[in-house]
Formats: sequence, structure tokens, C-alpha cells
Amino acid sequence: MARGGAERFLIDLLNNLDKSIFEPSVILFKDKGPYYSELIEQKINVYSLSKKSKLGLINFYRILTLLKKISPQIVHTQLGGDIRGRLAAYFNGIKIIISTEQNINNSEKWYQRLVKSITSLTSTTIIAISQAVADDMRKRYHLPAEKCNLIIPNGIDLTKFKYQEKITDASNKNIGAIGRLHQQKGFDLLINAWDIIKPKSAHLLIAGEGLEREKLEHQINQANLKQEINLIGDVQHVNFFYENLDLLIIPSRWEGLGIVALEAGAKGVPILASDADGLKEVLNNENAWIFKACDQDSLVEQLKLALSQLASKETVVKQKKLRQYIEEKFDIIKITQQYSDLYLKLWQKKYENSASK
Repeated sequence: MARGGAERFLIDLLNNLDKSIFEPSVILFKDKGPYYSELIEQKINVYSLSKKSKLGLINFYRILTLLKKISPQIVHTQLGGDIRGRLAAYFNGIKIIISTEQNINNSEKWYQRLVKSITSLTSTTIIAISQAVADDMRKRYHLPAEKCNLIIPNGIDLTKFKYQEKITDASNKNIGAIGRLHQQKGFDLLINAWDIIKPKSAHLLIAGEGLEREKLEHQINQANLKQEINLIGDVQHVNFFYENLDLLIIPSRWEGLGIVALEAGAKGVPILASDADGLKEVLNNENAWIFKACDQDSLVEQLKLALSQLASKETVVKQKKLRQYIEEKFDIIKITQQYSDLYLKLWQKKYENSASK
């Protein structure tokens, strides 16, 4: 339960499920993580394991044992839990195994792809969070269309992200970016663009942690940008982070959907983003500023444009259009209903098949 979009979505999904129908339990494969306490507050049954080896064979045995003890009608796997979760459910004779594919896995190793392809055969259905993810996983894992033809996007709790129109102080702009410090997120491209433009009266805050922190710090130091760019680490109160921004930049090289875009857009923060994969299913030139993914020149051009237009009426129009679109497509209440309907549909189908026998 690290601070990530998929983890945040899972918590919100569990929180909004009808507990008179569903009794959810969560098995954490690696460790507790910072979001663990929210599961406890929701009085969800949580089983937290601790991964001590690369293969995690002991943990796999524990999952087998836990599933036998819990005896669920449905197992829903997420992220790194897909491979072991599917196998453990299959060996326990569980008939409904659902997976949600959360990203475009460009950094996935060949052997991970192979094992995931094999274990996907045990799944009843595999949900993609965007059309881009659906297309990618069909190709990557050689899946038949009927097994992965369902798209349910991640949603956000709109009550936690209340819209507020931004009023930009032209003399002092706070620009932000947030995500894992990983090549996928493209923060190195953003730092390069900032070095080229050297915007006046603007400060860049990059929130998040990850393996590339040292590399990014070196890049900032080499460009003599320590006074203009700060890596501020994980933020516990993301709402407060958004409230203090005049512009959010999402420079991702690839992205499954981009829950950051949903949160900031719902909040009313103007957004500059790449046209990577799932991001372009949320953002376009009508509700944000868009640059070509991995294209440094395009990023520089659009960053200049966005900074020059922040105080304009056109920016307010972008903010309102994005908020309206998020309300229509990504409200967690609507997304939870889609998952609830799917769970019940699959369970009913299984019940009818069992009765007929």
C-alpha cells in the first residue's frame, strides 16, 4: 500500500462497496505501506505479509493458506499480486478470478511477461483501466479479446477533491509534478525543459520517492537549479499540495491512465501533460496543454505557452471542462457500481451453472 494511484483507487473502491453485500479482505504481498492505516480505519480484514526473498515462495504458501481460510467466492488481483494471487486462487479451486491491469508495462522483463501470460489463463476476466492498457496487454500477453474486453477506469472520490478556481499570482508561480521517481514519469525531461526556459518568478516542486532520486538530484545540481527546483519527497496530504499549485505538469513517457490528472483536474489545477497512452483518454487541448511524449522541444514549447496563459480566461475554461469530464467518467461512486455489477454478474453466472449441474 505505497502512495500510488492504483493503491489509492483500491482503498476508495473498498470504502464504497456495499458492505451489506460484500465482505472484502485484503492480502498485502510485500509489506504494509503508508496507506495501510486507512484499510484498518475502514475495518477491512487485512493480512500483511513481508517479502523476504526475490521469489517470495514462503509468501506464496501463506497466500494459499489464507485463501483456504478466508474461502472467498471472488479473488480480485492487482499489480504485483497478479501472478501469485491468480495461482493461489486457482489451486484453492476458486472459480471467479478477476485481475485489473493498471499500467502499460514497458519496463517489464521478458520472463515476467511470460509468467504473467501463462497465469492469465486462470483468470475469469482481466479488466483494463483504459483503452491504451487494453490494447497493450492483448499484445504483450497474447490474450484473446474475450478475456480482456472490459474497460473500467480508476476513479476518485470527488468529495475529497472539491473544485476551486485558481487565481494565479503572476509574480510568483508554484509549479508542481508528482509521482514515483522512475523513468516512466519523465521528470528528467521536465528538469531539462526547466533548464532551457529558466522561467522567472516560478518554482518547481517534484513530489514523490523512487529509485531515480539520486540521479535527479545530480541532474538538478549539474544545471545549477537547486534554488528553482526541489524534490520534496512523499506528500501525505496531496490535497494541500494541489491547493498550492498554479500548474501541474505530467511529463510521463508512458501511462496507464494517470490518477494524478484526475485528482488535480477535479481540484481545478491547470494541467500540462504529455500525450502518452492513457493520459490522452483524460486530457486534450480543450481541457489542458498537451505536448508530444518524450519530445523535449514539444515540452519546452507547451511549457512556455502554459506559463504565459495561466492568468487568462481560456485557462478557466480548461479547468471547468476537465472537472465536468471527470465528474461524468471517473466518479468513484460510478466506478464502484461497475465493479459491484461485475462481481454480482459473475457470481450469479457461477451459481446458475452450479445449480444446473
